[in-house]
Amino acid sequence: MTFQPPSKSFTSRDYLFIALVVIVFLIVSAALFSANLTLKGGGDFYVHWVASRGFVYDQIDPYGGEVPARVQTLVYGAPAQAGDKPYILDTPFHLLLLYFPFAFFTDPQSARAFYLLILELAWFALSIFSLRLTEWEAPRLFTFLFIAFAVFNFYTFQAIQQVNPVLLLGLLYVGILFALRAEMNELAGALVAVSFYYWEVGAPFLFLVFLRAYRQKQSGVFAGFFMVSFILLFVSFLLYPYWIIPFLRAVSNNLRADFGYSVRAAFADLFPSQSPFVTWGFIAALFIALAYEWSVARDLDFRRFYWASCLSIAAAPLLGFRTEMGRLAVLAIPLALIFAVAHDRWHKIANFLVLLLMLFMFLVPWALALIPFQIAREAAFLFLPLFTIVGLYWIRWWAIRPPRIWSDRIGK
Repeated sequence: MTFQPPSKSFTSRDYLFIALVVIVFLIVSAALFSANLTLKGGGDFYVHWVASRGFVYDQIDPYGGEVPARVQTLVYGAPAQAGDKPYILDTPFHLLLLYFPFAFFTDPQSARAFYLLILELAWFALSIFSLRLTEWEAPRLFTFLFIAFAVFNFYTFQAIQQVNPVLLLGLLYVGILFALRAEMNELAGALVAVSFYYWEVGAPFLFLVFLRAYRQKQSGVFAGFFMVSFILLFVSFLLYPYWIIPFLRAVSNNLRADFGYSVRAAFADLFPSQSPFVTWGFIAALFIALAYEWSVARDLDFRRFYWASCLSIAAAPLLGFRTEMGRLAVLAIPLALIFAVAHDRWHKIANFLVLLLMLFMFLVPWALALIPFQIAREAAFLFLPLFTIVGLYWIRWWAIRPPRIWSDRIGK
């Protein structure tokens, strides 16, 4: 007869605690939903909502000119003027299917408020899981401070104002890293499949995931990716057999649109006397650094891969493609690693150091945003990815070489 450990039964106090958590969650969600109804903007959601609803109810082409015209009216109250965002849909149709449930909302503000609630809850979860991913035993105060930093920083505010899905994509990226660390390869591949857009945000990171999966013979990653992609693509071609060409045309139109930020435009505004070769040299050097880190991380342990993933996310905005300010919010993932390693390595001054870093990262972008010149906006765009890359190389030695060397242990 084998020994069976006694099973823990729930007490009335446990049930009361669960009930209180559910009630608090519902109250907070209702409050956020009500607050979201009063917000303006939301064009990044409206372009998906209008395309989905127009296709379902009006049989219009999601990649045609009717969608941008309707979105511009919702956002600006009139057709877009010079310098306004054109709101051309460039999401692959098989991923646009994920927005179809929102097409049943008849009121655009209610649809936007509900989707924004999902993004806000996802971003709160991302801030927690980003810390868990670092394996940092942070004091409760700094856990709270990092969550507050991730939620209220300038770049997250921009993403919320536009209701940008990058807030949800960030949670998917963290989920991919968690799944790979737990060797749940099929789940990692499935998460890659549904995050396979906004390539200017996640393309370097997703490329590294595939590269490592190939080198490590993690066939489950490819199985999960192709299984989910096949199902979505099969449904998409049933509903709209010829969407590939209009989609590629929309991508081309968006690439030609002079909207957003890029390292080329930022360097041209900040350093007008410099030759364009300086900008291209910077981009080339960044690509070379990424290629080196990828070549190493594809074969070594998870911590090296995790660090290289953070570098890939941080470097993506500086590779020359146009992007938007709110999409930089996803850099909270590598920032969590920087804060964690800095706190762990410089233990004697850890609290002061991490607090100083958080305040610096929080205040500088907001200060630049108050300056009413385009050059300040360009500086705010460059600030976060450049600081994050420098920070990642600053903590690189300690991030990829645990356990600590003997001298480090003595120093604590």
